[in-house]
Amino acid sequence: MSQPPNDVSERRTQLTRVLKKQHARLARKVEGLKRDLAEAELASELRRAGETLLTYVKQVPPRATEVTLPDPSNQEHNLSIVLDPMVSAQVNAARYFKRAAKAERGLKEVPPRLRAVEADVHALAVLLARVAALEEGASDNALIDDGALDGDLESALASLSEMQRGGLVPKRVRAQTDANDAGSAAARAAKPKPLPGALLGKGRERVPARLMPRRLKTREGWDVLIGRSNEGNDYVTHHLARSEDYWFHVHGSPGSHVVLRRGKGANEPSKATIDEVSAWAAFYSQARTAGKVPVIVTRKKYVRKPRKGPPGLAVCTNEKTVIVRPVEPPRESLADFVEPDQAEPEQ
Repeated sequence: MSQPPNDVSERRTQLTRVLKKQHARLARKVEGLKRDLAEAELASELRRAGETLLTYVKQVPPRATEVTLPDPSNQEHNLSIVLDPMVSAQVNAARYFKRAAKAERGLKEVPPRLRAVEADVHALAVLLARVAALEEGASDNALIDDGALDGDLESALASLSEMQRGGLVPKRVRAQTDANDAGSAAARAAKPKPLPGALLGKGRERVPARLMPRRLKTREGWDVLIGRSNEGNDYVTHHLARSEDYWFHVHGSPGSHVVLRRGKGANEPSKATIDEVSAWAAFYSQARTAGKVPVIVTRKKYVRKPRKGPPGLAVCTNEKTVIVRPVEPPRESLADFVEPDQAEPEQ
């Protein structure tokens, strides 16, 4: 039984308020980690300061607040080193070595932490932007129903700690099976009947039909998989796609995850095929009515799901952007569903 419109609107407002606070917290954390990284990048300078103090320990005046000494690795270059006048040169050197060791650890530990938190910030920013876009499209007294968005908000809330939730209790949300389906009535009429379920790899677990993607063939014969929902996008990207497959997604708008299967070997799709699949990715998105659309293209190995991100969210690196006009795939490109065990999902 669906909730009354006023209840849905109030719940969405409550969720948005909590997630905005979490976004601000994470943004502050990003700034803190960037400061830590800046300190970490000084590791070599800190170690050189410690080594210089020990090399010229007898030349350091007592109670000095700063000393200028020759660089042991380049005698023509001097180093100015700040000191604590209350301790000896040896103790100051030990402190520099300690800071250098901490900075060296930071060079290994901070970057992955920073990338993870930045991904979380981006995930929340995208989610909050979807809320803002929905509100802008609503009239003063109207509520636009978006079950997929509300489900993603609930999922984001569930990923927070009890303290971060601000007293809100996550609700169980039925998965939206067509959240990113941007196909026309003609495409829906032409699509093959979904399988009731399929085996996952060589195991016994059955994959729900709602996760199964569209399967298409390009003019040059390349297999293409297109997610039908947020959960289906996760399945296509993180279970069916191989690391060297090409991954497509419209830039800056919600849309389907699209995967071009490369198969095995050094075979590469042509530019015409990349453009063709990019146009399909633009069509299966909320930007399908735009004239020209930027589409991200990268290898699947550069795509990952943000920690605690909602279903269907992904971040990528090493991408290039293709500008295309959205094109609905022709009827002859539609193929039967692929069994996941035939698709050789990565384990």
